[in-house]
Amino acid sequence: MLEDNKKNDDPRRSAILQAAFDVFVEKGFDAATTAEIVRRAKTSKRTLYAYFASKQDILVALVRYGSQKMQPSPDLPEARDRTQFLAVLEMFGRGFLTEFLHPERTAMYRLAIAEAGRGGASVARELDAHGRQPVMQAVTRFFDQAAAHGIIRRDDIGMLIGVFFSVLIGFSQLQALLATDPPLTADAIIERAALARRAMERMMETA
Repeated sequence: MLEDNKKNDDPRRSAILQAAFDVFVEKGFDAATTAEIVRRAKTSKRTLYAYFASKQDILVALVRYGSQKMQPSPDLPEARDRTQFLAVLEMFGRGFLTEFLHPERTAMYRLAIAEAGRGGASVARELDAHGRQPVMQAVTRFFDQAAAHGIIRRDDIGMLIGVFFSVLIGFSQLQALLATDPPLTADAIIERAALARRAMERMMETA
C-alpha cells in the first residue's frame, strides 16, 4: 500500500502499516488483532508498540497518509487572476481525483462502510477528520484567497465548491465502491478535471 512512503520512511514502520492495511481490509477494524498484524509484518509486538501506541494509532497513520496525498500542495500558488484560478483548480482536480479513486482509498472507504454497518464508526471518523475535513479546509482557503483578489464573490464560495466537486467526482466513487464499471483511466481523469474547470468557468460567468 505505502510504496511512495517507503522511500522516505523507516522500513519497519512501513511494513507494519502495510500489514495493518491488509488485515483491516480483510477482517474489519474491530476484528483485526495486533498479533495478526505483527505476524504479517514479520516483526514483534515490541517493535509495533515502539511506533504505535495502539491499533487506533495505526489506523490514524494509514488514514493520514492517504489523506495527505489528496490535499493541495502547501506550495499551491495563490491565484491572482481568473485564468490562474481556473488553471490551478484544474491541476488540483487531477491530483485529487487520482488519489481519491485510488484502489487503496476505495478499500478504506469500503472498510468504513462495513464497520459502520456493524455499529463501529472508528474508520469513518478518522476518514472524515483526516481526509474530508483537511481537503475542504484547504480548498475553502484557496477560494477565500480568490475572493480576496476579486476573482469570485465571497457569497458564492460554498456554491462554487459544491459544483466543482459534484462535476469532478460525479458517480465515480460509487462506481468504484460497487465495482460496477472499470476504474477511470488517467486520460478520463484529465478529461473530468477539465470538465469541472469548464463548469466552474460557466458558473463564474453567471454568478
